[in-house]
Amino acid sequence: MPLLSRGGFDQFAATASGPSSDEYGLTGPQPFTVLREVTRELQPVPLTFSSTAEERGVTLTRLRLTTGSRVMLRRVADEEAPLHILAWSWDLSGDGPLVNPVPEEDLSRWTVPFRKTERRLDDAPLELVPRRRVIGCQSVRVILWQSDRGDDPRTVIDQVREAMRHSRLAAALSALATAETTMMTAVGVREAAGELGREIAPVLRALCSDYVDFFEGFYPAAENAAGTEHFTGYHSELSLRI
Repeated sequence: MPLLSRGGFDQFAATASGPSSDEYGLTGPQPFTVLREVTRELQPVPLTFSSTAEERGVTLTRLRLTTGSRVMLRRVADEEAPLHILAWSWDLSGDGPLVNPVPEEDLSRWTVPFRKTERRLDDAPLELVPRRRVIGCQSVRVILWQSDRGDDPRTVIDQVREAMRHSRLAAALSALATAETTMMTAVGVREAAGELGREIAPVLRALCSDYVDFFEGFYPAAENAAGTEHFTGYHSELSLRI
């Protein structure tokens, strides 16, 4: 369960067709929660997800952790224990989840330096989600982690990427690209997304001496989300630009 959050999967919108549209007048995009409730007895219900007209991305512009955040990360103020950022993202296009930083990235940019009395990253924006046309809903999750075991950070990221490739969510998303999308496939994605954190946790526990599930955000394609958002709590601050 992430410490900071924004929105949820149930906010995304889709347009139903077939009997549900004819019988209940579900014309135009409807929230997932409405579609799920109204169409319980009408499966299968074909869906068309909303999409953005423009390309969107998500960029981390600022991250700040005070020494009080040792309630989350015990060694947050220890300069000898680097603090790293890991992120994954996905939408409903049928593409698999994306893990950042990507292999060719300079990992030093994804390390939060200790400055005087706090961890702070505010001089090098990080692209958590590359610009793309979003289908259905853009999800992004941020993990903060440390390791005193001498592991190469790239090893941790590669192991998470491999676990993601074999996750239930990856399989559910691929189904969107290979078959007609229905309400049941959307429900499958929702359930798999809810299990993803637990599937990745064993990798993080094995390779990290400390980590925190820091942020999860959902940005529906039908929502005009452009701009900068600030999140605060648990002795921390996060800014994202959409």
